[in-house]
Amino acid sequence: MTAKIINLADPDEREHAFATVEEAERALAAMVEKFKTQGYRVEEQRPPNEKYPQFAVYDFGDAWIGTYTIEL
Repeated sequence: MTAKIINLADPDEREHAFATVEEAERALAAMVEKFKTQGYRVEEQRPPNEKYPQFAVYDFGDAWIGTYTIEL
């Protein structure tokens, strides 16, 4: 099943499409780690009715950049 990584803050942002959910999960995990190594703050959120976690990303001034998740 195909999946994509989307930014909930900016739905028009370029999506990252993957052939499988597993590929999308690995890519999202790598994206989150990259944000962290660059010094951004990342908070994982688990909305009750959502299957996949959401990762809110904040810049150095604590401004919200976006929230990334997987969508089928």
